[in-house]
Amino acid sequence: MKGSFLVALLLGGAAMYIVSLRRQLQAAQMRGDMYRDISARLDRRVAELTAR
Repeated sequence: MKGSFLVALLLGGAAMYIVSLRRQLQAAQMRGDMYRDISARLDRRVAELTAR
């Protein structure tokens, strides 16, 4: 009985954590953070390649 309660509690906590992560990801996508980071990395890489 205690084991199944613990498993249910852990699953509930994991589900809440996943929901939180999905909300953070959606907020980052709405702000465009990911696209700016990728663009900055690509710009640095292009600069490195053209400097050679």
